[in-house]
Amino acid sequence: MKLNTDMRVNRVTDEVWEIPVTEKAGMLVPARIYATPGILQTMDRGVFDQVTNVACLPGIARYALCMPDGHWGYGFPIGGVAAFDTRSGIISPGGVGYDVNCGMRLIRTDLTLEEVQPKLDRLMTELFRRVPAGVGAAGFVRLNRDSFEGVMTRGARWCVEEGYGWHRDLAHIEEGGCIAGADPSTVSDHAVGRGINQLGTLGSGNHYLEVQVVSSDRVFDPETATVLGITGQDQVVVIVHCGSRGFGHQVASDYLKIFEKAMRRYGISVKDQQLACAPFRSPEGQDYFLAMNCAANTAFANRQVITHQIREAFATVFGQSAEELGMELVYDVAHNIAQG
Repeated sequence: MKLNTDMRVNRVTDEVWEIPVTEKAGMLVPARIYATPGILQTMDRGVFDQVTNVACLPGIARYALCMPDGHWGYGFPIGGVAAFDTRSGIISPGGVGYDVNCGMRLIRTDLTLEEVQPKLDRLMTELFRRVPAGVGAAGFVRLNRDSFEGVMTRGARWCVEEGYGWHRDLAHIEEGGCIAGADPSTVSDHAVGRGINQLGTLGSGNHYLEVQVVSSDRVFDPETATVLGITGQDQVVVIVHCGSRGFGHQVASDYLKIFEKAMRRYGISVKDQQLACAPFRSPEGQDYFLAMNCAANTAFANRQVITHQIREAFATVFGQSAEELGMELVYDVAHNIAQG
């Protein structure tokens, strides 16, 4: 099998592949890639180089991992996952990503394609009006420093308390929509300035809001789907992909600069400067972790406000309340995050 690397890649199973520690100087653990043979062959050279760079980081546990969506990223490959010992290991913004708590949210409805199709143009116009998209887009929620600190520390809970959602939404969000241990004092004024007006916005790049249709032939686990309120039968659902916007980006930028200097003090060297890091238990590492939690909570809040606006748009177009339309949150989960 021809791969985009000169490293030895051993088959563990048909879907798990391992690069041994002998393939790069400094590797502390093997690197494992989860992929079918076909997917593995399409992965770019950066996946193999970056996942083995991650395997060299201090305190890494067991394996450096890469998921099937792996491709060249910043420091870590996109799809990269790693665990570190909290006593001897590091924390790295390159491992978390610039868009802290970029994640996915799925909202179900009781509507069918047949019911939505005649009003689709009006619905999309209403969604575009209510959910701003693009670089620098500003939302309708007006915050001052105090209220924004509430967003940083309470996440989606702040939104529900302010009327942007239902209390039962929180049970369907990772960590209940609020990660403990967020400290606004670790966040720069510049980051606050970039994020304070962006709540309820999509941003740009690969972020999106899509109205989708679930057909019965695409439901592979009917029992679980029923529990989640997914029935198929041309059921209309809405999916949102976005994160902490400019706020999280600035948090990452701020701490990458801090960590580049901190590494010299702690005697840490990395294979790639994009993996700039600090010991997790160091003052710098702890400050970043607390600031990252602020950004993660802001992302949960961002998707919650977007959900509120989606419900308002559907209610306007279909002349029924969001409750009557069955617009329940199915799940919300992060994919750019570090958990302690």
